[in-house]
Amino acid sequence: MELPLELENWLTEAGDVVVRKRASGGVLSQREQLLFEIWALDTETRNGGLSQYFANRGLAQWNRCEAACAGKLPSFMAFAKRVEAIISGKTDPYQALIECGTEADDLYYEYQTQIVRELQSAFNSTETDRASHEGHTHQEG
Repeated sequence: MELPLELENWLTEAGDVVVRKRASGGVLSQREQLLFEIWALDTETRNGGLSQYFANRGLAQWNRCEAACAGKLPSFMAFAKRVEAIISGKTDPYQALIECGTEADDLYYEYQTQIVRELQSAFNSTETDRASHEGHTHQEG
């Protein structure tokens, strides 16, 4: 299933801002780190499959992605549980996913739209909360 264009555009544009900040040495907030993790997963997977994500990013990055998403993106956690079933106990997650063939990539696409929708909602909700808090702070001061 293909990601709806509005979500693809949002993820690309918001991800670009975060990637540029990170590349310039900026420290990412928790919401920016969450966005970065899903942007990296999505970009790698769309470019070369889920196995490419593990080949280029590794298990440590996957663990950071899982940690960033915990309690925030239920669809990602359901997806991660299924990925863990494939890679658990394997010495090389990349090889385990290669052996699964397109089934592993199809697994991501099964969850992709909902993961990005939840990310967008969490990202925008945090942005709205921050703007509301900043407005409240300025009114008091």
